Amino acid sequence: MTIFDLDKSITIEFHSEDRIERKMLGLWQLEPFKTVNIGMKLVGENVKITMNEHHVTDISFLMFDQLAVHELADIIIKAAKEKFT
Repeated sequence: MTIFDLDKSITIEFHSEDRIERKMLGLWQLEPFKTVNIGMKLVGENVKITMNEHHVTDISFLMFDQLAVHELADIIIKAAKEKFT
């Protein structure tokens, strides 16, 4: 169980029982993702990734499962730059 204190006024509790939740917790610890509303949802065999409710990219679950958090972060940042700039 992980507990984060945001601005010392809000406590969010996660149990991170699946792989997607664990990767999301890892991303939130990285500087570029600390203030981003990132979402990940398993749809069929793909993980759909959104930032601030905007679709960024899809990654097959098999690939997603093998990626380290920093590799996943690089893919998300690259996809977001291509899509939004």
